[in-house]
Amino acid sequence: MELLIPLLAGMALIWLIGRGVPWDAKLMTVVVTLAVIVAIVLLERNDLWPEAFRRR
Repeated sequence: MELLIPLLAGMALIWLIGRGVPWDAKLMTVVVTLAVIVAIVLLERNDLWPEAFRRR
């Protein structure tokens, strides 16, 4: 649930901003956004995330 809510909010924002944009551009935006989210989660879970960016 911790990951699902921000993911849904991000997808909703992409949908709202992307109205009138061609489907291939929307799809690419979604793919890049999901890739960034997955990369951040993997870095954080593997203790490779910089200490200055961690929540205390």
